[in-house]
Amino acid sequence: MAPTTKELMERAKRRRTELQNAPPSSSTPSSPVFPATPSLPTPPAFNLDPVSGPFSVSPAANNAPNFNIRGISMAQLKNFGERELKRAPSKDERDTLQALWTLQVRDQLSKLTRNTTESWTPSSALEKASRRSIYSLFLLPNLQLYSGTLVDVLLLAMRAVNTPDLPNADSIHADELGTWLGEEISQARYAIKKKIIENARLNVAELAAELLSLVHAHHVPATLGLYMRLALLRRHIGLKHNANSFWGKVDQEMETFREGGSQDFVDLMQVIYEDDVREFGDPSTTGHTVKSFTDPNFTCPQWLRELFAVAPQVKRLPKQKGKNRKRKRSVTDVDENTGDNVRQNVDVQDAEGEGQPGAGEED
Repeated sequence: MAPTTKELMERAKRRRTELQNAPPSSSTPSSPVFPATPSLPTPPAFNLDPVSGPFSVSPAANNAPNFNIRGISMAQLKNFGERELKRAPSKDERDTLQALWTLQVRDQLSKLTRNTTESWTPSSALEKASRRSIYSLFLLPNLQLYSGTLVDVLLLAMRAVNTPDLPNADSIHADELGTWLGEEISQARYAIKKKIIENARLNVAELAAELLSLVHAHHVPATLGLYMRLALLRRHIGLKHNANSFWGKVDQEMETFREGGSQDFVDLMQVIYEDDVREFGDPSTTGHTVKSFTDPNFTCPQWLRELFAVAPQVKRLPKQKGKNRKRKRSVTDVDENTGDNVRQNVDVQDAEGEGQPGAGEED
């Protein structure tokens, strides 16, 4: 069993005392006199508390350096250790010092790991900002898809405006953040679809007003592009898609519209919009004002402007190739009837040359 840090410290202290108190030996050819071994330098005291610099000197006995692990590169750690070890005059002392420091570093890193891997939860400020961005993104007139790389695009916009309490891209909590945002996206899609169904007979301007009245969406202006997209969503609701395939069917049709170019896309969306007006009423008779992000007189918060700028970057998630195999996968989704998160095991067939549906997509 490996000795503990405390045991090594006691052994080093005893050895130092024995060397200092050893009686002088006779000066004979068979018993040469060796110079007294200098006392072993006190090993550094490791500390995780903030200090003025990577290394600082403590007023403790022997001027033992106070070593702060946080914010120190591996190169700094290596150079510091090498300088201290060179001061030890004998190999045994250097080995003892090295073992002692290794154990201290292990203990401190173990403590640091326990502190940083605790379950992450978003702050109330981050929750508010994230939900505001998610709902607003779904109601923007230039959104390309309702599933795909939504999390990446949201984080791009949120980082551009320094959203409070947002973990860094290289944070240990980055995966948890992505998972949480994915769940919030599913909840937002459910709420938007539910709102459209509840107001299915309103003309598109009144329908847009109902959606923009949602607590997280009131910053978004009513635009002609939004009207067209709501007409498209209402069309697909009428097609009675399976709940899990609804958003995928919408995205598939929008991608088909774009195959002929941007003008074909606009023309096809215009046709759907005109059909919607004929069936549900003319929005121009409601008194609602249509705005445009390209209007120089239009003003909006900077976070919404950033979101509008990156919305066209939403893409399908890349397909992953795999071998022929069937496996179970646990997925989190939103029940279309209750709006609750539901975890279930589903069979996933991975075929060579074929991909799985990307995260955030509903098959």
